[in-house]
Amino acid sequence: MLEEAIKCYRRAANCNDREAIALHQLAKLHSELGRLEEAAFYYKKDLERMEVEEREGPNMVEALLFLATYCKSQKRFEEAEVYCTRLLDYTGPEKETAKSLLRGMRIAQSGFPLMDVEHFPP
Repeated sequence: MLEEAIKCYRRAANCNDREAIALHQLAKLHSELGRLEEAAFYYKKDLERMEVEEREGPNMVEALLFLATYCKSQKRFEEAEVYCTRLLDYTGPEKETAKSLLRGMRIAQSGFPLMDVEHFPP
């Protein structure tokens, strides 16, 4: 059924989606199916649309969070940092997640290995 839903939402996105839900749903469906590259593509498109229409809200936060995490996993740190920085403007758990992602990227970029406390004798 997910594949059928993807086809329907893709048609809606190609036919001037007035309710502006198709891109977001396509992103979520691809993410659920583990197709992270496709999900990132649709989240980015949805984010661009929201910016043009000057919309904000939970869909924007979800897109920013997904893209920040995805870009970090792809070692595209500069792009991930842009998304994280935008998330810092919001309140809630997303802000803390963005801070954590930023810290993780700084450590990864510094070249220092992560310290595992369990490797040190008591």
